[in-house]
Amino acid sequence: MKLVFPAIALAIVGVTFAWPQLLTDQRKFRVGEASMVGVNVDGLVMKNPRYVGVDERRRPYQIAAVSASQRSKSDQLIDLVQPKADILLSDRGWVAMKARTGVFDKRTETVNLDGGVTLFYDEGYQFVSERALVDLRDGTARGDHPVVGHGEGGEIQAEGFLLYDRGTRILFRGRSKAILRGVRRVRS
Repeated sequence: MKLVFPAIALAIVGVTFAWPQLLTDQRKFRVGEASMVGVNVDGLVMKNPRYVGVDERRRPYQIAAVSASQRSKSDQLIDLVQPKADILLSDRGWVAMKARTGVFDKRTETVNLDGGVTLFYDEGYQFVSERALVDLRDGTARGDHPVVGHGEGGEIQAEGFLLYDRGTRILFRGRSKAILRGVRRVRS
């Protein structure tokens, strides 16, 4: 008994320490097959970037994205995922623009938007095109792809567009078709 009980106790202690090594815990992080692709150590990635400022007329604006990445510190191009921009107009209205992707060129201060580019006006108007080029210096946006728009005042289809005067005016270019609706006024 002097030898059996200490041997059993030692076996229990040994099993207690060895047991976790024998069974794999499914809750732990495990790495299966993995492959590395070329990653540029100098590259920069930012999640949820947001830039807030005011234009020369002191109107506030905001530019945001889900993520922004730059291949290297010296690269002039910044890739944007789901970029969005909002600007408050001088008449207290607003304009918003969004797309699936974008590329910001720091040198020319332009943004090439691609994939479901949508422009919203606070008065209920919405315009959609596949691509647009936004020039931040002169406050314009243009697209040479078909654009479709609708709102309370009607619908429009065109081969392209030019947005100017910091979003307060839009010119539809190329072959265009517009259906305008009159506004009903109730007399009292």
